[in-house]
Amino acid sequence: MSEQQWTAQQLMEKLIGKERMQTQTVDTCKRGDPDRIVRKVGTCLTPTADVLRACKAWGADLLITHEPCVYDHLDNPREDPVTDAKRALLDTCDFVIWRFHDYIHAGDGPDGIHTGFLNKLGLKGRYDGSRYFIPDEPITALELAKKAEEAGLTLHARIAGKRDVPAKKIMLFLGACGGAVDAFLHDDAQLAVLGEVCEWRNVEQMRDAEQFGIDKSYVVLGHGASEYPGMEQLADRIRAEFPPLEVKYFHCGDIYTYTDSE
Repeated sequence: MSEQQWTAQQLMEKLIGKERMQTQTVDTCKRGDPDRIVRKVGTCLTPTADVLRACKAWGADLLITHEPCVYDHLDNPREDPVTDAKRALLDTCDFVIWRFHDYIHAGDGPDGIHTGFLNKLGLKGRYDGSRYFIPDEPITALELAKKAEEAGLTLHARIAGKRDVPAKKIMLFLGACGGAVDAFLHDDAQLAVLGEVCEWRNVEQMRDAEQFGIDKSYVVLGHGASEYPGMEQLADRIRAEFPPLEVKYFHCGDIYTYTDSE
């Protein structure tokens, strides 16, 4: 019996849900032929120039990316030297590129980015599928920040607020958390894990919270560090659910370098 073949369209329909693909979403085919038969599937957080080159060298048929190719969430046109260079590189890529953003955050089950993050850190506890995580053992902001560094998420996690208060309830605002993080101030959670956040607005407020004696804190990891484990976990899921396929996660690395990094 021959192995089942999958087109890029069919694979994404399985991951996203055919009915959801008819609604307004950014989870669409961005480049290439969606009817292409796929044998080698890559996943990534962001299709950086180096990721695209690595996919080409590997011979990918499909690259599933969480973030956009050219720096705009809704694919609005941009004109600048970097975008022009990126488009020129994309034109040399003969694989399909499909965005997988909305559904992995808000699918039929728990947020796949959040579960990937929690699994990467090895945190034990109860996750509600959305924003809240209840650890089996209370954990301080300092302890969680160290876990993030030890797991290789970032070389330097940042802490704002009380760093030594054992948190019994944690809120997750991974990626670009925007104004959603304001909900933390009205909640009884003691700790929030943030991706990308406005410093003058949100982090300054948490600094003052400490100076007012309020037992709350942020651990700020940065956008990519907080989200990439979800796309790494997606590669594991595809590997398990579609065994004929060869699957590889392409890591784009930290967006920043540091004085103590190589």
